[in-house]
Amino acid sequence: MKSGQTKTKTIVGIDYSLTSPAICVNNGNLMFFYLTNKKKWIGQMSEDIIGYEHKEWTDPIQRFKQISDFALDIISPLLNPKVYIEGYSFGSKGQGLFQIAENCGLLKYRLMENKIPYDTIVPSVVKKGATGKGNADKDMMYEAFKKETKLDLKKIFDTEKVGNPISDIADSYFIQKVGYDNLLCS
Repeated sequence: MKSGQTKTKTIVGIDYSLTSPAICVNNGNLMFFYLTNKKKWIGQMSEDIIGYEHKEWTDPIQRFKQISDFALDIISPLLNPKVYIEGYSFGSKGQGLFQIAENCGLLKYRLMENKIPYDTIVPSVVKKGATGKGNADKDMMYEAFKKETKLDLKKIFDTEKVGNPISDIADSYFIQKVGYDNLLCS
């Protein structure tokens, strides 16, 4: 840490998406938050994992605002947060790419308006930090998460599949971890 810098108290990793955004908060303890449409995954899944229901929306901007409300409701009360958001994947295509960009752009704008510092991290850097491979798939990310955190999300969510929100939670963890590691090096 450079002389005169204030130590960041809370690191936040966000795997931001339209369908299943997930947030990892690290303030010495890990907490995970996510949005879902699946009723069985709404609520407190474990001591440190909480799922919230997606609200109904009538147009894309309302949807983006509600998703950013979810993120800000978690981040705003935190003491001196530093937020890391995963950058865009080059695999995104078509109309969905524009909605992803608009959604994330609104979050970044609202973070800036609330004077909450954020940085983006390239997806391949997150994957490489987690598994040593910049092209790791969801299963590799999950296995690295399970090994490192000792949290068996498949068991917690009572599923065999590494889909949403499991992969999003794992990604949010590694986003905050890469961000934290970068902070230590700066």
